[in-house]
Parts: sequence; C-alpha cells; structure tokens
Amino acid sequence: MATKLYSKRDIESQLDLTAVLDVMEKTYTETAQGRVLNPSKLTMHLGDDGEWPDRDAFSIDMPAYVDWLGVAGMKWAVATWDADTDQPISSQILLFDLDNGEFTAVMEGMYLTGVRTAMQSVIGLKHLYQESPESIGIFGAGFQAKFQVLVIDQLTDVETFRLFDTDADRALSLSSELDTETDADIVVEESPEQAVDSDVIITVTNSKTPVLNENWLEDDEFIIALGSYRELPEETILRSDHLVVDHIEQCLERGALANLAERGELTRTDLNATIGEVLNSEYDQSLDSEDQIIFVPIGLGAQDITIAQHLHRKGEQNGSMSEFNFT
Repeated sequence: MATKLYSKRDIESQLDLTAVLDVMEKTYTETAQGRVLNPSKLTMHLGDDGEWPDRDAFSIDMPAYVDWLGVAGMKWAVATWDADTDQPISSQILLFDLDNGEFTAVMEGMYLTGVRTAMQSVIGLKHLYQESPESIGIFGAGFQAKFQVLVIDQLTDVETFRLFDTDADRALSLSSELDTETDADIVVEESPEQAVDSDVIITVTNSKTPVLNENWLEDDEFIIALGSYRELPEETILRSDHLVVDHIEQCLERGALANLAERGELTRTDLNATIGEVLNSEYDQSLDSEDQIIFVPIGLGAQDITIAQHLHRKGEQNGSMSEFNFT
C-alpha cells in the first residue's frame, strides 16, 4: 500500500478546528484513563543546553499510541535557533497501521503543531478558566503566537489580545499580519507590565529566563506556560493554588517546571492534576476566580498523532492526497 503524503497546504485545507477540539479532548480523557501510550519526549541537545556541540539546537522524538483511534505514530522535530531561517523549528509526522504493518502517512508537522499548541490553550481556558476571557496577554510574537491568536480568536469570545515581545518590530509585524483576520483587537504593548494587565496570560517563547516578574502578578492570575524552557518566576509556580499539567513526567523534565524539579523543590506530589483528570472530573478541588491557576501543557505526541490520524481519515475519504510507494 502506498503511503499518503500531506503538505502544509493539504493540512490547512482540511483542518476543522471544532473537530480538532473534540478529538483532542477525547485523547486527554483517554490518556488519563490509561488507554494512551505517550512516553516523555526524547530530547537530543545539540548545544542549546550550553554543552557540546555548539549549535544552539535540539531535536525531540515524540512517539505515541492512541488506542481509540487504533494508530501508532511519531513526530520528529528539530529546532535550530541560529539557523538562517524564518522558521527555526521543523517537524514531520509518521503514522503506522499496526494491523497491516505499514506506514500510512507522512505529514508536514509544523502547521499541525501550531494548531495543537493553540488548542491546548483553548482547552485550558474552557476547563480551568471556565469563562471566555475579555483580554489575553501573550508573551512572544513568533511562530506559535500567531496560532495562539488565530485559534483562540475563532473558538472563544476574547475581545483583546495584548501582545508583547522583546523584539517590538516582530510584535508589530505579527499584529499587522493578523489585523484583518481576527474579530478581537490586537494591541502591541510597549512593556511586559502592560501585557500582564489581562484576564489570562500566555507565555509562548523560547526564553531561558523568566519573561514574567513576580512583582507584576496578582494573586488570581490564570497563566498558561507553553515554552520549552524557563518562562515563569519560581516564586509564582510555588505559590500557585492549582498547578495543572498535561503529562506529569514530561513536565518535570522540560519547560517551566524543570528547574525546580531538577533541584528537588517540585515533585509529582506538588502537581494537582493533569488536564485529562480535570476533563474526567477526577479533580475534586474547586477552581475559584480568586485562585492562581497555572497550566503547563508541554505538548503530547499523542495529540499530534490524534490530529494527524483524524486528518488522514478525511484524506482517505476524499482521495486527493499525493502518494508514494516506499517499498
């Protein structure tokens, strides 16, 4: 059987955000019930950790098996921060049919990753914030920020995005690009303190030092931390009322919580719940509007595979995808 090939254009043309939201919520609940295999990301550092080789890059492998879809797959992503490119991260996704013993699809992975990452925020807003925020402060104006704005704008009733980036020109450029594509207003803020003055804060950067300051924050912030490194002040993490993740082991190894975990100052017992447990109503603590809630979804390979398989089924139905016989 020939393997289907999906370009970025193929994925864009077939993606339905409401359907993606449904299948992602299903996979979160299945993960919490032990019916998804999702090992922690396997990371190969290529100098981004300050060690050899001096490349300021890394690669991650994200394998998964999603039982309710009957699919195994993997995403491989490579980040090259110093490369001469507007898109420093590239990825591809492989899908495998266990019944027939063959690869069924190869997909361009970055567009799908952007949607998946933004959908994590939508799910967090839906189940942890529990109302549509009037304003969202977004820290970072790179590749992922664009998806955050577009997807959240389409699926919520947010009125204003407050955008901040240490590169003001990049923030202005993104705002100009998206101005006619959103219902919400996009305001480029001159200072991070202005962006913090929002109902919800989303950090989506590659910063290795905190982009927020504890002194800027109130006691009732709702924060979504999406970056691979250390975006949040440690004091903020430690004083949170609700600390929710998507994958316990992975979030202790990478992202906003990793430094505290490495020093033994944050362990799995300090994590209140996974988002799957929240969706399954297994988290019995009430979420109050006066609580500080931090959601750290570092990203599940199972969700990439879920969306990819969902799209592949649509591709098989319309028969419009390219194919290649590797054997």
